[in-house]
Amino acid sequence: MANSEYEYVKREFEYDRHLPPSNWIVVRIDGCHFHRFSKIHAFEKPNDENALNLMNDCATAMLEKFPDIVFAYGVSDEYRYDIRHPFIPCLPYSFVFREETQFYHRRESKILSLCVSYFTSVYVMKWKDFFPNKELKEPPYFDARAVCYPNLKTIRDYLAWRQVDCHINNQYNTCFWMLVKSGKSEQEAQLALKGTFAKDKNELLAQQFQIKYDDEPAMFRKGSSVYREKVETTVKTDDYGNPIKRPRLKVTVAHIDIIGPEFWENHQHILREGKFMLEFVKKIGIGHMLPPCNWIVIRINACQFDQFSIMHSFDKPNDETALRLMNASASLMMERYPDIVFGYGFSNEYSFVFHEKTELYQRQESQILSSCSSCFTSLYMTKWKEFFPKKELVQTPRFEAEALCCPKLKIVCEYLSWRQAECHAANQYDTCFWMLVKSGKSEKEAHEILKGTLSKDKNELLFHQFQMNYNNEPVMFRKGSCIYQQKVEELSGAEGGNNGTRERWDVKVDHVDLGPGFWQKHPLIMTNC
Repeated sequence: MANSEYEYVKREFEYDRHLPPSNWIVVRIDGCHFHRFSKIHAFEKPNDENALNLMNDCATAMLEKFPDIVFAYGVSDEYRYDIRHPFIPCLPYSFVFREETQFYHRRESKILSLCVSYFTSVYVMKWKDFFPNKELKEPPYFDARAVCYPNLKTIRDYLAWRQVDCHINNQYNTCFWMLVKSGKSEQEAQLALKGTFAKDKNELLAQQFQIKYDDEPAMFRKGSSVYREKVETTVKTDDYGNPIKRPRLKVTVAHIDIIGPEFWENHQHILREGKFMLEFVKKIGIGHMLPPCNWIVIRINACQFDQFSIMHSFDKPNDETALRLMNASASLMMERYPDIVFGYGFSNEYSFVFHEKTELYQRQESQILSSCSSCFTSLYMTKWKEFFPKKELVQTPRFEAEALCCPKLKIVCEYLSWRQAECHAANQYDTCFWMLVKSGKSEKEAHEILKGTLSKDKNELLFHQFQMNYNNEPVMFRKGSCIYQQKVEELSGAEGGNNGTRERWDVKVDHVDLGPGFWQKHPLIMTNC
């Protein structure tokens, strides 16, 4: 494919951080706005067993999908207490990758966005299995961060810290919601628990509510550990009908103590033994901040999209409905993230431009990348039925994301021009390729015919062999789709029958050339924040 004059943008400004070698990688996935999400879907308080089992099923799917994940730990941590923000919603799950993993060459953006996107896909896909009588009223999404730990000792310490937090938070939440259910306001319940110790909370539960905390379900108190357990499996029978068994590794969910040596001594195939200490591991996970006063571009790409499109019988070379689904998902992204001022997409990718002054997640790269990837995945899945009412979603879509920082608006515009040049080149090639295949050529023969051809050669091929003028192909296929906010006027009913007008900003989907003329015509796009 021909190089574009704008490709320098990728070489010079795209972030591509590699996580250090010989370190264990922990990817921690947290629910975004899950306090609101749990309210909308009427989750039980303080713990909803079905919701937790759904999370555990997602974690199990992660271990089955990604062999380099050796252990996962999740907690019922709907509320974390903080003086400034009394209730911070989250549903954290930590995934431990083996020390020597070369998953995506240890590229942080790929690891985070793929993990969180797949987790989101499974969550949406399996919702009906756990909540058959509840509609998914709002797309869930998650963010993620990666932390590297230098040895087994710190991995053990990290997991122990998470389990200690699980106990502390669940004990608090159990007391809090029992007080609320008994008639106290949320503020009164907070005041009643302020300054109490673990033994005080145990006494409160026993004396006021006849609850013995240690008898509460282990999943609530100890969290969920997901790992591969060695099991004996019958592989065949001998000549006399006796079973021949072999050890196999099977993904297991357990609710057990992982603080101390006992569990690790009995499961040495997961991690090796090491001494443990809790507090210092909290200081390791300092996130990478994207530079201030830079425009942030997040580019999202669908993974293994060829396979996904074949499984769902997408039209070749372009499926108009699938592209409109991408545009609808991107439009909703702009509504979810007000700091997105522009989006551009074609085929299986979308780029989102965040304003240079954005303080989303305090500009932490991992959280911006992962939340955008997860949110887009969730929107894509929840919108699927609207665009494909007669097609079941038979495979979970996954999207990866990467970040690019541009110190000047001119560079942002040239980045978008580069992506549009890529759209043209890719679509022209694909149009020729699939016309050749549909005419009877094999895919290998089609590739050979197109090898080394220039743009004018492809135009001539389409015209002479198939009587097609490439410039008459649908503009969405040739130029891609851009989304931005446009000021519109609407009638507003007033008292006395007088109709006035009012202005509002609507998300517009357009298919145009992103040259200087476009920006001159729309000077407010990048400044309306």
